[in-house]
Amino acid sequence: MKVKKILSAVAAVFGTLIFLIGLAVFISVLKTEANQVPDVMGFSVMKIQTGSMEPEYKTGSVIVTKKVPADKLNIGDVISFYSTGGQIADMVNTHRIEEIYYLKGGERQFVTKGDANKTIDEYPVYESRIIGKVVLNLGVMSGSVIGFLQNPNIILFLIVIPLVVITFLEAVNLINVIINKNDDSTEEEQADEPKSKRKRKAKNSD
Repeated sequence: MKVKKILSAVAAVFGTLIFLIGLAVFISVLKTEANQVPDVMGFSVMKIQTGSMEPEYKTGSVIVTKKVPADKLNIGDVISFYSTGGQIADMVNTHRIEEIYYLKGGERQFVTKGDANKTIDEYPVYESRIIGKVVLNLGVMSGSVIGFLQNPNIILFLIVIPLVVITFLEAVNLINVIINKNDDSTEEEQADEPKSKRKRKAKNSD
């Protein structure tokens, strides 16, 4: 019986955690301004739009970046950032770090280059413009799946509605666990009371 209650409590906590993560993602997307990449607990998901990083990162691949301190970035790391100038100013770009310079104010400046490009990027990247370091490449297939899931109707029926149902059921389950726990505590207290004390209570109630 106790094992069943423990499993119920774990399931309730797990369901609540899923809901909170989903809610965090939803809120982050709503709060994100135009041309800005959503950030959830330091992680961002993006899609490679060009072939500048092929063959390692093919066009259409989905990548995951993690926000890391600038002093943790090294030459050879692949980073996503907001471009500084030119025709792609303020647009998201993903290239490899070729050189690192240290400015007088202590800020770092990164020189980047696409693996498939012959020359380095025209404009350097300031650490304040960095979205994150690429930590995972999900490939081209994942890009097709995410594109399918971006349909508002798909999101509603495959994500939002199931998430709401799961959250409601787990909330009810958690309430039941708390109620049962309180009932068990009351029964244990009554069982620990001496018989004479319980008899006195019974007489007083009469």
